Amino acid sequence: MSKRSAIRGIICKIVCYIIVFAVAMGGTSVLIYISGFNPLEVYMLLLYGGFGDIGKIAAALTKATPLLLCSLGALLAFKCGVWNIGGEGQLYMGALAAFFAGFFLKTPQPLHLLLVAAAGFVSGGIWGGSAGILKVKYKINEILSTLVMNFIAIYLVLYVTQFPFRSSSMYNIVSVPIASTAKLPIILPGTSLHMGFLIAICFSIIVWFILERTILGYRIKAVGVNPNTAMYGGISVKKVTMISMFLGSGLAGLAGAVEVSGVYYQLAAHISNDYGYLAIAIVLVAKLNSFGAVFMSLFFGGLLIGGRFAQASLGVSNTIVNVLLGAILLSILLEPLIENRLLNIILKNEEDK
Repeated sequence: MSKRSAIRGIICKIVCYIIVFAVAMGGTSVLIYISGFNPLEVYMLLLYGGFGDIGKIAAALTKATPLLLCSLGALLAFKCGVWNIGGEGQLYMGALAAFFAGFFLKTPQPLHLLLVAAAGFVSGGIWGGSAGILKVKYKINEILSTLVMNFIAIYLVLYVTQFPFRSSSMYNIVSVPIASTAKLPIILPGTSLHMGFLIAICFSIIVWFILERTILGYRIKAVGVNPNTAMYGGISVKKVTMISMFLGSGLAGLAGAVEVSGVYYQLAAHISNDYGYLAIAIVLVAKLNSFGAVFMSLFFGGLLIGGRFAQASLGVSNTIVNVLLGAILLSILLEPLIENRLLNIILKNEEDK
């Protein structure tokens, strides 16, 4: 590729993303205006609420942590050609196991934190891995199985928080608190940012390393590209599929453990704000790239926090933020089409000259 072609490609990318965000914000602006608010003021509050100062940035990073872990989990499955949409249920099961480990175990803090994280990872992994077994052994579609398992996990957590372990001192549906030794330490004093964020960043590097620098990663990608060719090449497609499902689901379970140990310090009936579902969109928009998932998770975390700030400041419905997120996701998915059209226009103009 020539230097001129590279520059042209970069310019097209920048212009495409400008168009993408302009379309998304333009469409959402109509809804904001109809609701009786100034779109420009709402967007300014969204940005300020998510990234305005160190405290807001810390809150955005905290919100991005479960998004990133769920995204990495979905990425591992998608790379293997498995449509795991059960991140939400796997997060809930990880949170449930982490709560039990944090409540019943009595150990020094470092070991207790490790056990809580391991419980969340293994529980999520087993929950999602069972869908992998259903796929490879009984040919049951993983989309259907993981979707159904989401509801089972969510209502199981609802039962646990409503009846056997419900806190009598709280109005919300939450459990009794975990032990103090099971709480993740705050890494930025005066804010909500906890060690779980560093854990998520470490796992993004680990996932990249596995996929790009290990034999397992090569096998996962080979199965995802063409399972028949991978099988003829000596790769055990069933084994690799189950491993990718277990590891990916384990990361979603770890997201649940991080929420219990770093944010709520107890099990909440609605411990996830649709993180598992948002993660699917984030991974697709990031084009199955682990570092792209980091950026998109941080961006979406900031918008979610900014939405709360705008709601508190102006009274604007948080639904508008969800509409904006959906519009941005839909617009970004159209980015390759816009880029191709722009390149064709540029090439045509150059030929005319």
